[in-house]
Amino acid sequence: MLADLLFSFNAVIPLFLIMLLGLVVRRLKIVDATATRQMNTLVFKVALPVMLFNSVYGSDYSQLIDRKFMIFLTLSVILFFFICWLIALKFIGENKKKGAFIQGCFRGNYAILGIALSAEVLGSTPAIAITGVVIIVPLFNILSVIILTIYGDKKNGSNNIFMTIIKSIATNPLVISIFAGIGLTLLNIELIPLLRTPVNMVSSLATPFALLVIGASLEFSQIKERIKYTLVASALKLIIMPLIFIPLAILVGISTEGIVVLFVLYAAPTAIASYVMAAHMGTDEHLASNIVLFTSLVSIFTYTIGVYILRVIGIV
Repeated sequence: MLADLLFSFNAVIPLFLIMLLGLVVRRLKIVDATATRQMNTLVFKVALPVMLFNSVYGSDYSQLIDRKFMIFLTLSVILFFFICWLIALKFIGENKKKGAFIQGCFRGNYAILGIALSAEVLGSTPAIAITGVVIIVPLFNILSVIILTIYGDKKNGSNNIFMTIIKSIATNPLVISIFAGIGLTLLNIELIPLLRTPVNMVSSLATPFALLVIGASLEFSQIKERIKYTLVASALKLIIMPLIFIPLAILVGISTEGIVVLFVLYAAPTAIASYVMAAHMGTDEHLASNIVLFTSLVSIFTYTIGVYILRVIGIV
């Protein structure tokens, strides 16, 4: 039992220690709010896209295509999206809060934390973890744009929700990098050695740098406001979603690696991108910020407990 607990602790805590370092850097005023926002943009537009490109480029796509996993992941996220929407309709009156609340409930920080934690738990990055990214990045963007367009004040330059969704996906650096990597691989186009080295270097930098930026981005000033909505959204994101779908995944026969990846994805803290999109599209950005902050802090414990349970029942 103690060995299982130590395994869980050692898999989860190192990632959050890097986030803590980012928080300390911000509190010591080594970087300010402006620098943090700029670094966040750098992560989103450069570091993570390069890492994702490097992850899918040259992959054996016969290893990435697990139809059962892909279908289960897609349907589970869509179903949970509608569950959260129904809860918001019953629970929240103000439309601007509904959009931020729903997005905060289902949109996890999988691209940063998920791949890193999957590798920590399983010992290496499994192909199915990359499959998760290929599916979840476009899906999160589609669902987020739908709900924020419905409940936000801004329509991202268009009153046509379909065109808004298409524009959001087509201009998302993470989506572009994934499909660029897949496209070059399928066309058998090799990167010249001159490019391969810097791509590898930036890719290896992406995860620790992104974790630092998450820590530096945490803001505690707004946490006491909107606490009721924050607590409910956090419980749905970190606890209810894994509790609903992990047992179902086991029942339908998802592979061991797939179970781990699904747990890490479901239990991931809310993505910082949800705050950026909430502010950009005119929903309650303060509620979005609260959910990001609270889920990031609490996920230290929920991740550790979850990995421990998977360890005890023999999944990892």
